Amino acid sequence: MQAMSAPRNLRVWRLLRNRTNVSAASATQIQADVTPTKSAHPAELNVVSPPKRTASVPASRLNLNGTLDSNGNYGRKSASQSDLNYSAELSVAAPTRHAIPELDLTFDSYNDEQYRPTPKPTQVISRPLPPKPQAPKEPIYYPQGKPVPQLQNDTALRRVCEVFRSVPNQKCTLENMPAVCEAAGLPMYWKMPVFLAITNDEDRLATQVDFTSWWKAMTSVAHDEAARFVYTLTMGSRSYLQPEDFYEMLMDVIHTHPGLAFYRDATEFHDKYCQVVMTRIFWNDAHSWSGRLTTERLRKGGVLQAIRNLQFDDDINKSLRYFSYEHFYVVYCKFWEIDSDHDLKISSTDLAQHAGGALVPMVVDRIFSGAVCTNPNRGQPVEDIGLAEFTQFLLAEEDKTHPTSIEYWFRILDLDGDGLVTLYDMELFHTQVQRKLAAEGIDSMGFADVACQLIDMLNVPGGVSAFRLSDLKKSSLRGRFINTFVNWRKFFAQETNEGSESPRIEDEGGQELTEWDRYCIEEYEAMMEDDQADAETISLNLEEDDGRSSLAYHDVL
Repeated sequence: MQAMSAPRNLRVWRLLRNRTNVSAASATQIQADVTPTKSAHPAELNVVSPPKRTASVPASRLNLNGTLDSNGNYGRKSASQSDLNYSAELSVAAPTRHAIPELDLTFDSYNDEQYRPTPKPTQVISRPLPPKPQAPKEPIYYPQGKPVPQLQNDTALRRVCEVFRSVPNQKCTLENMPAVCEAAGLPMYWKMPVFLAITNDEDRLATQVDFTSWWKAMTSVAHDEAARFVYTLTMGSRSYLQPEDFYEMLMDVIHTHPGLAFYRDATEFHDKYCQVVMTRIFWNDAHSWSGRLTTERLRKGGVLQAIRNLQFDDDINKSLRYFSYEHFYVVYCKFWEIDSDHDLKISSTDLAQHAGGALVPMVVDRIFSGAVCTNPNRGQPVEDIGLAEFTQFLLAEEDKTHPTSIEYWFRILDLDGDGLVTLYDMELFHTQVQRKLAAEGIDSMGFADVACQLIDMLNVPGGVSAFRLSDLKKSSLRGRFINTFVNWRKFFAQETNEGSESPRIEDEGGQELTEWDRYCIEEYEAMMEDDQADAETISLNLEEDDGRSSLAYHDVL
């Protein structure tokens, strides 16, 4: 501490010595003011704001209190002195308005804690907190269905293993597959596809190892009913279904469903039934002209539920959309009626005879142009069509409100395939309708008046002269619109019965029947009456033949 105080006192002394303007009186006054102090308090330096210099008042007054050491140096401490008291005061005669606050500086005990400057607070750097861990969000879309717990799959597998242990030699035949499907939680009429899948379509019995291997492979990639159905029918080879994938399952339905027991002996018609049902499945659920039924469309459709319902209802005709035998009977009879040579192929000449020639020639030509074919060569002209293509035509013709029917007829009317049906296209078709009406002696309106009505039917914004498929689907009068260009008999009927509505008909469950359902009911009843009349005629003929035969026999005797 002494090493620090001596230089400071020395600077003060030099300051006083060099002041040449200090008078003798001032020096005497300074000497008189220097008085030794023994205060234990630390020296204080009081500094006041600088004075204003005036002519009448001394600029400053310096008061020094200190001691002289043995060498005569001013400001030196004696050996017994513990500290130096230094006080200086700089005062101003006339203080200013804005004076600098007084500063207290302490040279003694400079390192004392109480005289250290207050440390500035350490700046706290605020950092954002790390985000809380969140559970991963589930994907919006599961192509193969939402995964199920592994415990659920293992539990089903254990139930199936118990079934295998209960059968002779632990090997299952097709007759054992209903119990296997029930244990696995699968619909009963999956039994044929499952049996073929676990045996790799080989002519042998199924073992527990076969099912376990297939089950683990299937459940690892397919999680819901639709994905598992596709995996089973395709044996894991594709993510979509084709019509022929349903064949084995439908043949099993024919041979095992109680509602088709009367039909099992008519083996020559089994393939026909399968073709009609497969066509109806894709017509109602696929909504595509590629001939493929995807897993997503299968989930939204109704065929999976219909397959599940087969095991609970013995009446096959209650499955109106897919498996009804009555509907198949109507389709096949209509096909056989216009198939003149009965070669199971229909030419354009044969199709022109449908419904007494109700179709206009351009419609028949468009059907055979390939515009509505679903095979890989669609768009290419065809010479004849089979039962599957005729089923599509009949479905479209008799229910023009069905979404697939609307697409069917839009493709027919769109002559250049640009996605627009213009007034030019409509006039070409309707002109042929007018010719058919004129041939029957029926007068009709000109196309200009008809076009105005058609635009009002579609209610297209802006009243444009062309429409798209979406415009046709939005219209509630789409059936009347299509009949104007396709079927002259239906066009005439709707023009003469305008304003009248067909009565509402419901099924046993209270659901309204579609136009296709009504058509099948009427046609099937009419066919049954004709068959009954034919049966009575045949019976009478046989009785007459028997009478004549017996008479001739007795005569011979």
